[in-house]
Amino acid sequence: MRWLRGSTTLLITVSLGAVVLLVVSSGAVVLDQPSDPLNDEVALQPGDNPYAYLDESDELAVDITENNPNLDTEGVNPDGFAAQESLFYITYDGNESAEAWIDHEGTGVTFVVDGEPIESESNAVRLTSENDAVPVGIKVDTRVAEVTPGDRLIDKISLHARPANSEAIGDADNDDNSDDDDDPGTVTTVGSPDSNVRNVDILSLAAEVETEVDLRQLHVGDPAVRLTNLTFVSTDSGDIEFEVRGTTDPPPETSSVPLGVDPLGYYTVGFTTPDQPISEATTELVVDRDYLAETDVDPKQLAVYRETEAGWKQTKTTVVNTNDETVRLRVASTGFSAFAVAAERPALVPGEAALSTDQVAAGETLTVTVNLDNNGRAPANDVKIQIVTADERELVSDEVATVNAEVGETTTESIVVRLNSTGEYNLVLTGPALAAGSESSGMGTDQLITQSVTVTEQLDDETGTEAEGASSINTPNEESVDTSVSGETEVRNDREEVVTEPSGIDLTDIGGIALLIGIVLTTLLLFRRVPR
Repeated sequence: MRWLRGSTTLLITVSLGAVVLLVVSSGAVVLDQPSDPLNDEVALQPGDNPYAYLDESDELAVDITENNPNLDTEGVNPDGFAAQESLFYITYDGNESAEAWIDHEGTGVTFVVDGEPIESESNAVRLTSENDAVPVGIKVDTRVAEVTPGDRLIDKISLHARPANSEAIGDADNDDNSDDDDDPGTVTTVGSPDSNVRNVDILSLAAEVETEVDLRQLHVGDPAVRLTNLTFVSTDSGDIEFEVRGTTDPPPETSSVPLGVDPLGYYTVGFTTPDQPISEATTELVVDRDYLAETDVDPKQLAVYRETEAGWKQTKTTVVNTNDETVRLRVASTGFSAFAVAAERPALVPGEAALSTDQVAAGETLTVTVNLDNNGRAPANDVKIQIVTADERELVSDEVATVNAEVGETTTESIVVRLNSTGEYNLVLTGPALAAGSESSGMGTDQLITQSVTVTEQLDDETGTEAEGASSINTPNEESVDTSVSGETEVRNDREEVVTEPSGIDLTDIGGIALLIGIVLTTLLLFRRVPR
C-alpha cells in the first residue's frame, strides 16, 4: 500500500443570520452510503442528521443556515451551536493503522472526537481496521469577537491522513490500538479490555527518550474523569509491559489519603517487571465541567496525589487547558504507582466541647460550644454544621451554624440545641466538611462531641402556679417571736416540689382574738342603750 499525506476540502457554511435550532436524533452509520473520498482508503461520510450532506460535486457540506435544503426552519440559533457527535464520519478501509486530523482557518469552530479536538497532528485520531468509522462532531460558538451577523465562519477545511509508524498487533476483540513515539524502532500496542483498563506493550524501548502512550479516554472512576495519555522517560532500553487501571475505590494496600483530600477517582500504573527505572513521568487528564458542578468542585481545587513509601504526596498538577465542556490537567511525577485525582477541601475536626448545662427540661434550650480545627487542604468559607442526636439522627440545633476558618486555624462556634423528649442523649456534630470520625471514612461524616445530656419532664403550668402561691405558717422558735405567712419552693436537679412549713400561730392566739372581738361588740351594744 502506498501512502501519501494528502488533504480534501469540504465546504462549511455557518451563517449568523439563523434563528432556530433544529435538534435531531443521531443514528447508526451506514458504511456503504455515498462518501467524499480522500484516497482509496479514507473518506468522509455524512452522519444521520440534516446538517451534513454531499453536494452536487459529491463534496461533504455542513450547512446550518436557511440555505440547507434539508432544513425546514430558518436555520440554527446564532448564540451557539453544538451538533451531535456523529455530524459526519471519517471512514477507513485499510489494513494498517492510520492517523487523521483536521485543520482550518475558521473562527469559533472546533472539530471533535469523543469531545476532544482533532485539529492538530498531535491530536490525530487513530484509524484501524477495527475502528473503521470515527464519528466527528462540531462545536460552533458564534459568540466570538469580530463576528457580525452574515459572516461565514469557515470556507473550507482540510482533512489530513497518514500511515502510523506502528502496527496494530493486539486482539481485535479487545479493541486494541497502537501508538508510536519519536523512535521509529519502538512499537507500542495498547489493548482496551474495558473502559477503565489499558494493557500496554512496548517493544524496543529506547533509553533516555520520551515515550508517549495514547490511553484513549481511560475512565478514572467516574466516566467524567478520563486519562488521555501518558509520557515517561526510562533510563533503560528493551521491552516493557504495564497496565493502567482506573478505579472508584482506593487501590489495594494503599494508605488513607490526607485530611481534606476528597478523591474523585484513582488510577494505577503497574509494570509486569517492578522497579522500572523511570526518571520522568507525565499524565494528562480531562474532567467534565458538569461533573465538577454536581460535586461542588472549583477547578482550582483539583489536585493529584501519588502514593509513595512515605504515604500520599501531592504531585505537580497544572491546569493546561479549559473550555466550556472540560478542564485538562497535566500531572508530573518522578515515577509511576497509584494516583488519586482529588478535590482539596476543608476538613473540620471538633476539639473541646462544652454544654451550658447537662440537664434540661423538655422543650427548653441549651448551648453547645465547640472548638473546630481546620486540618484540611482548603479554607472553610461559610461551611454549614448542625447537631443531631446520635441514635435517632434527629435534628436538634435550632439554626444552621456557618464556619469560616483558614487552613490550620481554630475557631469556636456556639450552637443552640432544643430537645423535646425526655431521656438521655449523645449529641453529634454533622456537616459536609467534617473530617472522618473514628468509625467512618471519607469527607462529610459525623463527630460525637458530647455524652449524656439528660432531658426531664416539663413542669405543668398549673402546678407551678400553685407552688408559687402556696402559703404556710411558721412555728416560732426560741430566738424569734415574729409571725409571718410565707411560701417557699425548692428547685432540685431532677424535680420541683413545694415544701410547706408549720404555721407560726397556735390556739392561745386564736382565743385572745375572739375575746377582743366580744369586748368590742358588748361596748357597742351598751352605747346604743344609753339615754340621750
